[in-house]
Amino acid sequence: MTQASDSSSEKTLSEAIKGRRATLSFLPDPVPENDLKKILDAGLSAPSAYNLQPWRFVVVREVEQRARLRRAAMNQLKVEEAPVVVVACADLEGWRSGDLDEIIRLAQQHGYGDEARHASMRKNIANFFSAPGNAGGLAPDFAVWANRQTMIALTTMMWMAEVLGYDTAPMEGFYEDQVKATLGILAHVRVVALLAIGHRKGEDKRFAGRFAIQRTVFAEKWGNSIP
Repeated sequence: MTQASDSSSEKTLSEAIKGRRATLSFLPDPVPENDLKKILDAGLSAPSAYNLQPWRFVVVREVEQRARLRRAAMNQLKVEEAPVVVVACADLEGWRSGDLDEIIRLAQQHGYGDEARHASMRKNIANFFSAPGNAGGLAPDFAVWANRQTMIALTTMMWMAEVLGYDTAPMEGFYEDQVKATLGILAHVRVVALLAIGHRKGEDKRFAGRFAIQRTVFAEKWGNSIP
């Protein structure tokens, strides 16, 4: 087993945010198991509404499997090059098939709420997500909701990888049906995004600039400039 990276070389989050670029090409150097666990644990610690945690992740490391996944990901070379590719998925049926029971068990284990609160959670979640038009017509499209939750977790993984000194490339370019077939993903599960993790090969991508805060952030109402 390869050794974990030196924690003394970790970046601060602000350093990672300022310096991060999407990586175009990767070296084959493996990601140590301890570091990979830190990255995955960070994502699994992400917040989610009702604590439903609808995310599922397939970690692809085998060379042959990465090559197959590359074909399903619009032939992007970095999918095959990167030593780790995390495929983020949203399970649209998990809350119906055991997740909700486990959430309540965990809440009880951690002393979160009482029986009345847990019963209310169960009822509210079922009412909110079971069918369109519930919750007074405010129930969201569950696939869209689960996608949002999953992206929060995947982005948390990305930042942890960057803090640990790795380079990353999130990808939304793929053929979902082909990714599902390649990885054996169930029909009711949606593929949300891919995240390649490793060390970049060659020069870092140049910074392309970002909009000024006055262009994209408003105060109190749309269009009001923020000081």
